[in-house]
Amino acid sequence: TPTPGSPVITTQPTDQTVKAGGFAKFKVTATGSAPLTYQWRKNSVNIAGATKAVYNTPTTSSPDNGALFPVIVSNSAGSVISSNAKLTVR
Repeated sequence: TPTPGSPVITTQPTDQTVKAGGFAKFKVTATGSAPLTYQWRKNSVNIAGATKAVYNTPTTSSPDNGALFPVIVSNSAGSVISSNAKLTVR
């Protein structure tokens, strides 16, 4: 069982499909004791500056096709990682 007050993801990020040259927007909703912190990742690597509940990608290109974007939500009571949101670039 999670520690009382630890983050709980209530809405997971969802897969996004964009055209090459477009932008994708991933978002997460979480509850837990404030303050909550966020760290988005792309294929297991932290994205610098991607520390909000919403992450807007830079311009996408074909190498981004299939990239996975989970987010880690943390607070003083613990942390939880979301499911992977998949980016499809057409």
